[in-house]
Amino acid sequence: MVNTIALGIFLFCFIIILFFTFSGKINFALLLFVPLFPLQNILDRFQQFPLGKYFVNIILVSMMLGWFIRAVFHGEIILERSFLNKLLIVMVLYTFYSLWKGYSFLGLPVTLKFDDIRLQNWKNYMIFPLLFFIVFNNIKNSRQIKQLVVFMTFAVVLMNYYTIQQLHWLSSPQERARVHGTFVWLGPNELAAFFATYSFVLLGIIFFDKSKLRRLFFLVSILLSLYCVVFLFSRGAYLAILSGMLFFCFFKAKKLLFPILIILFFWNTIIPKQVIERINETKTEEGVLDASSERRIIMWQRAIQLFQESILTGNGFNTIWFLGFELGDTHNIYLKILAEQGIIGIAILLILLCYALFLGIRLYRKTNDNFLKGLGAGFTACVIAMIIANMFGDRWTHPQVGTYFWVFLALVARGNKIAQTQTEVVAVKNKNKNANSPTYK
Repeated sequence: MVNTIALGIFLFCFIIILFFTFSGKINFALLLFVPLFPLQNILDRFQQFPLGKYFVNIILVSMMLGWFIRAVFHGEIILERSFLNKLLIVMVLYTFYSLWKGYSFLGLPVTLKFDDIRLQNWKNYMIFPLLFFIVFNNIKNSRQIKQLVVFMTFAVVLMNYYTIQQLHWLSSPQERARVHGTFVWLGPNELAAFFATYSFVLLGIIFFDKSKLRRLFFLVSILLSLYCVVFLFSRGAYLAILSGMLFFCFFKAKKLLFPILIILFFWNTIIPKQVIERINETKTEEGVLDASSERRIIMWQRAIQLFQESILTGNGFNTIWFLGFELGDTHNIYLKILAEQGIIGIAILLILLCYALFLGIRLYRKTNDNFLKGLGAGFTACVIAMIIANMFGDRWTHPQVGTYFWVFLALVARGNKIAQTQTEVVAVKNKNKNANSPTYK
């Protein structure tokens, strides 16, 4: 029965998405495709069917072809000009160079075989800029942006359901490793980071959106996500939420500062006991770091040592995993990129994050569309929360966690284009009005 349902979902998604793609309606294909990324449990079931293992790759290639064909036949610009286009092309080329450098550092033969794990990881990482290009160049108006955000939120609510079901298994914070939600092979920290960061996009929209039904739907998603974050016991996610809320306090709603201060001053009496125990685990009764925190410090120190061996370009893309780190990673994306890609790699990342903040703030300030204004404010808080969350682990390179960031980035970039067009139209109307007025003549 389960396999039959899975087969039905697979065939429906596969056929419908391809139909929309090759008919030039890629914006409709994105409504079904994008929400599948965090639903890794569904994508994993697809692999048992013919071509299911290559589902994501086939859809991405078909979207590229459909986009190109439509642009040619309708005389559209294939790739609109944008600073992000140039930055992402640099990112793609540099990480490919870094991938090759890693073979030399690890003493492995240079290979481009599809079963090479490092090549697969690079290919998965390149899904992000590719998806950005597809979304940015095929989502054209505010209505399409609203539709995609709503469909993405449906996926988040489904994730909430799966996660809450699994949280009922827990009898103590020590058992939290059993919770993976829809992420399958990732853990509670990644899941909590997902809920903690992307909920801010919806929160920003709630502040400005005029649709009561949509605001209610987003509020339900936020509350369910907050519940999940609280009982996933991720200290990094707690700090991410705090950073995002502080942004909203000073940027939009200063009245939120009072409840935050109340929580900070009386957290040990307000917050659930299990959460308090998890936070207190950071240090032992003797005042020293717990084993988990101490291991992270050791890994960070080792990552800095690796960075010092090759400061400019690092040791190569995706090499940390092969160096025998105790937990397989640096548990800090910035130190990981410093060690693997050097100053050039970290500069690309920081420029990207800073530009994302700039786009969010500019959209909030420039647009007259209430939904887009909320999207800009919410995305800015989301970026801030993501910057904090990535200090405690890799919440950047996994497709399940990172895809929504790149889609929202594309939507915010498109929103800025829409706002710019609206401003130009108003300017032209005002100019024509002045030109036709008696005073002007």
